Order: sequence, then structure tokens, then C-alpha cells
Amino acid sequence: MKTDTNYPLSTYRVQFNEAFTFAHLEAILDYLQQLGISTIYASPIFDAVPGSRHGYDGIAPYRINPAIGTLDDLRRISASLRQRGMTWVQDIVPNHMALHPGNEWLMDVLERGPVSPWYHFFDIDWEYHDPQLHGRLMVPFLDRSLPQAVSEKQITLTAGENGFQFNTGSLAFPLSVTAYDILLDTFEDTHQEIRECLLTLQQNGRLALPAEEWQRLKQTLFNSLLKVPAFAGFLEKVNNHEALLNLLLEQQYYLLTHWQETAQRINYRRFFTINGLITLRMEDKQVFDAWHSFTHELYRENLIQGLRIDHIDGLAEPAIYVRRLRELFGEACYIIAEKILGEEESLPAGWGLDGTTGYEFLSDVNHLLTNHGGDEKISRFYRAQFPGLAKYRQLVQNKKTMILQTQLSAEWDNLVSLLYEYRLAPKNTDRQRLKAALGLWMVCMPVYRIYPGSWPLPDNDICILEEAITAAAQRAPALADEFALFRWWWKEDVEKPAVILKFLKRLMQFTGPLTAKGVEDTVFYVYNALLSHNEVGDSPAGYKCTPAAFHERSIKRQQQFPGSLNATATHDTKRGEDARIRLNVLTLLPDLWIQQVQQWHAMNSSFRENGAPTKNDEYFIYQSIIAGYPARNAPEDNFIQRLSDYIIKALRESKEHSNWSQPDEAYENSCLGFVRQLFSPEHGFVESLHAFMEKINQHAQVYSLSQVLVKITSPGIPDIYQGCELWDFSFVDPDNRQPVNYPDRMNMLSLLLQLEKDDPAALMKLLQENRRFAWEKLFTCAKALQFRNAHAPLFQQGAYLPLSGEQDPVIAYARQYEQDTCLVIAPLPGPGNFEQCWLLLEDHLPQQWRDIFTGEKITTENGKLPLALLDRFPVALLEKISG
Repeated sequence: MKTDTNYPLSTYRVQFNEAFTFAHLEAILDYLQQLGISTIYASPIFDAVPGSRHGYDGIAPYRINPAIGTLDDLRRISASLRQRGMTWVQDIVPNHMALHPGNEWLMDVLERGPVSPWYHFFDIDWEYHDPQLHGRLMVPFLDRSLPQAVSEKQITLTAGENGFQFNTGSLAFPLSVTAYDILLDTFEDTHQEIRECLLTLQQNGRLALPAEEWQRLKQTLFNSLLKVPAFAGFLEKVNNHEALLNLLLEQQYYLLTHWQETAQRINYRRFFTINGLITLRMEDKQVFDAWHSFTHELYRENLIQGLRIDHIDGLAEPAIYVRRLRELFGEACYIIAEKILGEEESLPAGWGLDGTTGYEFLSDVNHLLTNHGGDEKISRFYRAQFPGLAKYRQLVQNKKTMILQTQLSAEWDNLVSLLYEYRLAPKNTDRQRLKAALGLWMVCMPVYRIYPGSWPLPDNDICILEEAITAAAQRAPALADEFALFRWWWKEDVEKPAVILKFLKRLMQFTGPLTAKGVEDTVFYVYNALLSHNEVGDSPAGYKCTPAAFHERSIKRQQQFPGSLNATATHDTKRGEDARIRLNVLTLLPDLWIQQVQQWHAMNSSFRENGAPTKNDEYFIYQSIIAGYPARNAPEDNFIQRLSDYIIKALRESKEHSNWSQPDEAYENSCLGFVRQLFSPEHGFVESLHAFMEKINQHAQVYSLSQVLVKITSPGIPDIYQGCELWDFSFVDPDNRQPVNYPDRMNMLSLLLQLEKDDPAALMKLLQENRRFAWEKLFTCAKALQFRNAHAPLFQQGAYLPLSGEQDPVIAYARQYEQDTCLVIAPLPGPGNFEQCWLLLEDHLPQQWRDIFTGEKITTENGKLPLALLDRFPVALLEKISG
């Protein structure tokens, strides 16, 4: 077990954008230190598309995003962090960059083609089989066909200090150097200075000049050219000559197309299905070195101390990537990766990672805080109401098939073409049968992907591939010959061409996006039995993490990856951490919920318009209201608008009655009208909702504390998503990037800590009276984090000792390291009466304890610890009393 002290003790995730900059972070460092945070966990800070709200659409990995600050700002913050004993983990995005004019590397490729030093940096098929795209990058941003756009003067040739550009209205792309021949031939008698400029550009554009030299040359020429009076007339002639514009566009190293054409053809790999994000060939050492150069400078200067790798599953060779990262940054650098693990799937031990970003912990604690009997009762009710959705696995496969056929169809075709190109399928193999078999294999993959590195494949990888092939063959037995062809690839007695491995690596770069789009971004908005488990890393069907399983997995985490984050909310989760807890409480009150939702369905029937919303969407709406309703139990000014925005996104993601490419605005508006009428002052829904929410919140406010305490004290590194030290009832992004009110948090924390010193009894009274407003959550978070800081070896290296059993009303465990010990006790969904309940402790554990929340001293009697202490504060973290 690696126990290096470079691991953070805790992380606090901040989302940088123009509304939350380095300056904003600097203003809350005192607060974060007081809260007990050891490490800033920063969203991408490198230059991104102007106006980016998240930074994952990077354009320049070699400079800080000016919208959030400067390198000097970062240096100042870093010095301030060092004074506080704090560190910085940086989120990096090696899989992709923005296909955007601000991407200087890519624009140089589009302008100079093969002579650009970045020509092979991007995952582009320059030999694409479609003649129109051979040697050209597809640039799919038009809202109409290219001929129509030219005819309607939606595309014009413009000029600035960086040269000629084709302007599409919203974006502008450089004129490729191949077009200068046409301009010179067409305008032989043009103004001499214009012609000389064109000649110079023609001659130098084909030379492999350093990019800086080429840019300086253009700027010199065009600064002069823009002052020539005749130049405006020259541009006007070009733009009034439709045939010439079409001829020039044909000579580009790129092809402007309608954005929807990517459903039929595409010659670059995207991030998922986002046209505006083009992937990198990070397996190329030259690409790796160039992309990481600036990040490494920040590390060498000690401005950052760790890395978080975004979407590692998008890389062709993740193991090699991490090895190179380790070689560059060294063993002392803390490195984790965003990796969503399936049931019983583990992070490959040989990669050299310190852990994951924590979605597996989120799933475990989410199931731990679910009453499984109530969950099953609600699920049975749901399946009875919606029999067409009852078979979850079949639904997943159907939706993945739909995504493959509609949104990833071009990528699917490209993979089939690769089979023929690599001679992995005989020429006489029926293409449609081969395509169908490959598609079913992808659809039936039980995990996001495997990582084929060399022959022989690991046994576990073969089992996964066989499981997928078997499931696919059951769905299409007529394709047995095609499936046998695939199976041949990993037979032990066959000599395996390297090209098979090459194809498998390529295939795996698309099975992950297919699962993400088919499940997370589709099924999770369709199968609505209990929305709290429709979550990244979790599933509404399959594995359930019982208390015993949680203990087992916690021990395993401490042994294998103690550097993994314990996450309960991220920028990618489908709803806030406390919103999930509210929904989990429904499993504690299943009969009440079923009765309530049926009553609401009846009382609101008159609000449905032309069958909208459907019964399933209505069920989704009610759960979303419960999850996101304001803590004050009254609709705040912006709640209905936030809910409405979320409902629109959910309807389009589900792709049942609306979608992103062709929104059904009539259906959407009917659903929004339904929501508005629910909250009409004269309607009885709000009164009924308030009464129901009182019952939900009574339990949820306790189990949210269980969640935060378990996160901070169990093996792994607790991660607090920005603002989640108070209630997090947010919806999916962009709602979870709402501005955080830090002044309120600062004042609350200062008051709590001062009262703890001056008047502990008044503190307990304040906490209890303000439970609705998350004062207890903030106090729990701060005290547990501060205790973790004071006992770092206990949590970083200490053993995890299970204390509670399957029938206990709490999750309880000890952390022990050398002579240091603590006990953690947190309620599980149940009756909540602890008066006559005890926890049996092992003989080797101390007998006297102090509760860090209440200050109370507790003594065990015959190894029995009274759980009645939870009546005084909802959770307990006990430190041993020495002597």
C-alpha cells in the first residue's frame, strides 16, 4: 500500500470561469483553511473557448485562461497555500481540445496542412474513404448546406492581421495556403501590392516555417495590406463571385458542413458526440510532450502538486499514457484519473495511478443510505406502472443501439471500414452483417471498455469480451459466423497479428462513449423508478452495497487505492448529494410515497395537455421537485425557472418525446405549463408538497450528515464539491455551477467555531434549531475535517475495522493506527430510535471516548457503547481518551 505523504488529506473542488476567478479563490482561502481543507482541486485552468463555463473546451494548454487570471496570480495563490500548508491538484484534459478558431495548433493545420508541426496531433483520418474529405478535416458548424450558405452569403472571405479567413457568422477559419494559386490566377491584374502579398504568402505557406515566423510574416504583410485602399474592393470582388468562393472553399484543408452531417460521415474522433471537441493522438510521444510541457513547468515551479486526468477512457493507450506521466512528473506527484468502474471492476493496479475521482465511493455510500426493502417495493410499483420499461438490461441495450444508429452511426461505419482495411474480415464478408454483429458486440459490453495492451489479453479482459459476444449472439443468433470471426481474435492457439490489437484499441475508444451516451445521458432520464440511483458510477439495477459489502469495499480501498477520492458530488453528477439523500428517504417510506404520488397524479390530471407530460415524465417531475426543493420549504424566486430548465434538458436527454437535434417544443411547453400550474397559489399541490417534504426532510437531514461523515472518515480522500458544505439540492449541470454564497458560509463557520469555545450548550441549541438550513452539516464537515488534519496518519495509513453488522441501525467502524484510534457511527435509513441500542466493541478497543461534536465523554460498559448518544447529535466521531 502506497502511503506517501504527497496524498491530500482532503480536497475542495472549485469550478473556474469568468464568474469565479483566481481572485475569488484567493478571497476564500482563509475560510477553506478554517474549514479544514488541505488541497484545492481545480477545474481546468488553461485557456479555453471564450465564455467557457467549465474549461473542458481547451484551446491552448500552454497558457493560463485570461478569463480567470494570470500566471502571476497563480504564483501568488501558490505562495499563500504553502504558508497554510495547503496544496493544489490540477484537472487536465489530455483527450481533446476545442475545434474552434482559438485553437492555434489546429488553425495552423487548417491553414498550412501537412507542413504544420501539429498536422498529426489531432485524431483525424486524412485518408478518409469519402473523396470529398480525403486530405480535409470535416468542420461541422453550419446550420445549412455549404452551397446554400455560399449562395445566401452566409460565408464571406475576410482579412485581419492574422490573414485571410472564411467567416461563417459565428466562427472564422483560416484560408488554406492552397487557395493562393486560385487568387493569383483569378486576379492577375490586381493592385501590385496585393499581388506581391499573395505571392509571398503562396511561396512561404508551403514551407515548413516555424509557426512563430509564419505568424510574424502574415502580420507584417496584412498590417500593410489592410492600409491599401484597393484591398476592400478586392475582398468585395471575391465575395460577390459565388463560383470563385466555391472554388476557394474546395481548396481548403477542411470542409465546412452542416452540423447534422456527422450522423452520416465523420473523419475525426470527437469527445462523445460533441462536434466542437476534437480529440488528440495522445499516444504519440510528440503530442504528449508538447501538450504537457506547460503543465510540467507549473509542477516544477511547485505551483501544482497533483493531477486529475479527465476521461482517461478516451485515450488509445491509458497505461502507456500514465507511465509517461509518471516518468515526467515523478513518483511524488499525486495522480488520479476519472474512471467509472462497473460492478466488481477494479482500477488496473499496474497503471501507476494513486486512485480514481471517486464515483465508486459515491455509488457505495448511495446504496448504503438506501433502504433496500423499500427500494424494491418502489421498483415493483414502478415496473407495474410502466411494464414497457420493466426489463432494465434490455432497456440499456435498446438505448445504446439507438445511440449507435443515430448519433454514432458514422463512427460505427468507420470501425467497419477499419475491419476491411486491416484485413480482419474477408473481402467477401457481407458488410451489413459484419456491421450488425460489431454493433451488437459494442452494445453488449458490460463495462465501458477494456485496455488491450499486448498478447495474451488478461483473462478478465477475455471474460468481458466473451460475455459481450455471448449476449450479442443471444440477440442475433443468425450472425453466429460473424461473432465466431471476432472470437477467433483471442483464441490461444492462433498467432495473433498486431493489427488485431490495433483494432481492439480503436474499438475501445468508442465503447465508452456509447455507454455514456446510451446509459448516463439517455436511460437515466427514461427509467425513473428511483432517480437517486440514476447516477454516474451507480445504477438503478444490479449490485446493491449492503453494510457488509461497504465494510469489505472500504478495506479493499485502503489496501489498494487509499489515494482515491471519496466523492459525493461532482460537476458531472446528475443531481446534488443531498438531493439524492432526499430521494433515498422515499425507500424508508415506500407506502407513503406510492400513495402520495398517486394522489398527485389524480389531483393534477386537469393540467395535462394533449397527453403531456406522459405518466413517466410526470413521475420524473415529482421526484425532481422533491430532490431540488429549497430548504426553506417554499419555492424561491428562481426555483421554478431552474426546475423548468432542468426539465427541458431531461426531456431532450431522454430522447423519448423531444431531443437536442429536433426539439418538440409543443411537448416541452406543455410540460412546462404543467409545472407552472402545480405551483399556482390557488392549487392544493404546494400545500400537499410542503406536508410531504416535512416528513422527507426529517430523515434526510440526518442521513445527509451520515453521508458527509462517512465520506470524511472512511478510506480514501474526502472531496467537497464547491459549496457542498451546506445543502446541495442542485440539478445536473449547468445548475450545479451556480455561484456559491461564500460570505454566508464564512459567517456561519466563524460563529459556530466561536460558540464552540464560548458556549457549547448554545452551540448545540443553535445547531438543532437550524437543522433545516444545514448548520449541522457545516459543523460536521468542519469538525471532521479538522480532526482528520490533526490525526493524518490515522486516516492515511490506519486500518479500517468494521464494527456494525447487517442488522444494526448504524454503520460503524474504527480507524486505528499504532496507538491512535477513533470510532465512526452514522445512522442508516431506519426507525431512528436508539434509546435501547448498543454497539458491541472488540476487547482491544479503548473503553473511554470523547465525541468531537458534542464534547461528551462516553464510557463503554462490558464492551457495549450506547447508541443513545445519537439522540444528542445525529452522528458521532469518537476519539479515545488517553490514560
